[in-house]
Amino acid sequence: MTSSEPTVTLRQYRSPDDSTATFAVFQAAIRQTAAEHYDREQIEAWAGPPHPDLTSWDARRAQATTLVAEADGEIVGFADLRDDGVVDMLFVHPRAGGRGVARRLVEAVQAHARDRGLTELRTFASRSARPAFERFGFTVVAYRPDNTARGGVRVPNYEMRCDLAPEA
Repeated sequence: MTSSEPTVTLRQYRSPDDSTATFAVFQAAIRQTAAEHYDREQIEAWAGPPHPDLTSWDARRAQATTLVAEADGEIVGFADLRDDGVVDMLFVHPRAGGRGVARRLVEAVQAHARDRGLTELRTFASRSARPAFERFGFTVVAYRPDNTARGGVRVPNYEMRCDLAPEA
């Protein structure tokens, strides 16, 4: 990161204040970043409506351990860790891509999981997210060509896992 780039900080999700910004990151990441790997119908099914009722979105973030990444006071990424060790969400706004935001979020999620006594993490990574998860120590368990989104549209992804060795 150069000195002209803002510092990225991590913090806990604040319900319901962060719901709009995290949903905007989710939408941008799918509609821009993932669009290179999926067709229009898949993108629309996965992303869902651009202006939904955010009550259920907020409830999902509040039920997980959700970390958000901020730069210049704006949310630029977030990650969810469910109690069962699934990294349910990891999204970074395209304008913040390549700055280590995803890595910082995953490292923080891994540390939190270790603190809770988990020995592995799992995720269901998109085609666009798979390379990043591999860089973070995850390996593919299975390709899931029949994964479906809204309306029964197939949006293939990868089941992945990561062993959590204790930190030295």
